[in-house]
This record gives sequence, C-alpha cells and structure tokens, in this order.
Amino acid sequence: MTTVPVPPAGVVGVVGLGLIGGSLARAVVERGGHAVATTRSSEVRRSAAAAGITVVDDISAVVEGADLVVLAVPLPALDGALSAVADALKDASEETGPTVTDVGSVKAPIAAFGAERLGARFVPGHPMAGTEHAGWEATDPDLFEGRRWALVAEEPVALDRWATAAGVAVAVGADVVPVTSTEHDSAVGLVSHLPYALAAAVAAMLDSDPRAGLARALAAGSFADLTRVAAGHPTLGAEMAAANHHALAERLDQLATALEGLAHGLSQSDGPAHLDIEAVFAAGRAGRLRLDAARSASVQAAARTLDRDELLELGHRGGWVSSADATRPGSELVSVRACDPGGVAVPGS
Repeated sequence: MTTVPVPPAGVVGVVGLGLIGGSLARAVVERGGHAVATTRSSEVRRSAAAAGITVVDDISAVVEGADLVVLAVPLPALDGALSAVADALKDASEETGPTVTDVGSVKAPIAAFGAERLGARFVPGHPMAGTEHAGWEATDPDLFEGRRWALVAEEPVALDRWATAAGVAVAVGADVVPVTSTEHDSAVGLVSHLPYALAAAVAAMLDSDPRAGLARALAAGSFADLTRVAAGHPTLGAEMAAANHHALAERLDQLATALEGLAHGLSQSDGPAHLDIEAVFAAGRAGRLRLDAARSASVQAAARTLDRDELLELGHRGGWVSSADATRPGSELVSVRACDPGGVAVPGS
C-alpha cells in the first residue's frame, strides 16, 4: 500500500461505486482520507458505509461535501452526471467549489461537454486500472497501485485544479500521465479499445467454429490471454467502441491491412514464399520486447516546475508525474516530481 497520504484537508467525493469508483473510495478511506459517495444500489450503500465511506443521497450532496468530485459512472451516463454537478454548482464561481474529474475511458467528447458545463474546474481523467470484473464486489483498495492515470492538462483545465486531481491519484498509488484529450483517445484506441475489439472477435470465432468443441479442449494460455477481456462487463466494450469510434476505426483499419497482407501471402499458390513470415513475427516480438523494456527501465523522478506546454510534452514523450502541487491558485505553473523517459534508451527504439 502506498505511503503517500491523501491530502488531509481534502474530501474525495465519488459518484458511482462500481469497480473504479468503489475501489477509489475504499483506497481513500484505507489511506486515512475521507470519502463521500452516492450510488443507487441500497445493498452497495450498506457495504460502502460499512467500509467507512460516508454515503449520501445524491450528486448534489456529494458536491456539497467534497473538495474533489470523481464521476465514476458508465460512459453513457457521464453527460447526465456532469450536468447534475453543473446544476449543483450554478451559483459558484470557477474559483470556488470542488474540482471535478471523471474516470471515463474516452476523453475528447467528455472534455468538450465538461468544459461547456463546468469550465476550468473540470479535469477529464482515465485511470488505466480496469479489469475484466465489475461492480462493488470486485473493488480493491490497491487497484491503482503502480498503475497509470491519465489526466487532461490542455486548456481550459486550470492547472491548480489539475494538481488537485493528480494529488489524489498519486495518493492512491498511481502515476499521473498528462495528456491532451485527442492524443489520449488515439493512444487508448490502440492499447485498450483495439484489444477489447480483437478479444470479442476472436472469442466469437471460437463460438461459431464448426470444430468449437475440439478447439475449446485445446485452448491454452495464449487464447485465454488474448480473449480475457471479452468475458468482462457486458456493455463496457460496446460503450467504449461507440464513444471512441473514430480512433478505434482507424486502429482497426491498420490492423486489417496488416492481417490482410499476411493472409494474402499465406494463401498464394506457391505458399509463403512471397511473404517473409519471419519478418512479420519478428516485428511483433520486437514491439513487445520494447514495451517490456520501457516498463522496466529505471527512470529517476526529478523535481521540476512546468508550464502547461511542458507538462503536455512530458506526457507526449511517455513521461509521468509522481507528485503535483500548484504554485498558487490560478497559476500557469505546476510543481511536480517528473519521471521523464526521454533520455532512457529502449533497445530497438
């Protein structure tokens, strides 16, 4: 468990107590902080209260009692939740009241709507900490340990608000990656949403195969790993695909081109002589090894004061933040401990 305390003056409000929201509220409480939350399930409300979370009736009560409000509802419900928060804050100036963030896996449309309704106080976010499980029963107060948490840092997000959201993410064990909403959506289109789509397609192929019984009997670790997320939340994959359709369609086109080339080469009359099969699989192996090397590379954190452009460039390079503080309210500078892999050699890069 992390040794970084949740900011003592801060109350974290959570709307929705599923896997992500429930894990966050539990993480805050177990690290000595105060979490206030709301959810519609009476059973979950009882369980959350037993876990030390202050349970309130509705979103307006969360807004009233929190310094940071985290919207942890499904993607289709986010616009409604944002609007409810905006209604609760209609009499507050942008400089007062809580910072608001979300945990949705798509950022561009949410960022645009949130900026319209909440202005600079809204910090779009996405913890890369999901699993194939869902609901309060699957919550884990250590879910965010060692994970990355994307936080949009482009305008109109206020950097002092960004630092507030980043501070809580770090306190529950995550490293914070500053992003723009469009770069985030393109990246997760490749590393999150494309795998979901591929898992669904391959699992469905097994179900419809004329030799499905034999294939299931022979399925081993590689098939299980490839299709793991297909067995998860029944609507999450479709919601992500619909919300990030442009970026996902582009990634699917790239994958289709690669697979069509492989299939064409293998189906030629003289077999794979027209295709360098070894090169195809060698490129895949090299890509995976570079990923492993990047994950294991030793990157030292350094104290830095960054402006908005520098913060975003850090994230663009694959860097992250292990602590964050605003220099002052309304400042265009943020003090961080930054881990920058820009100078770390990754084999083959």
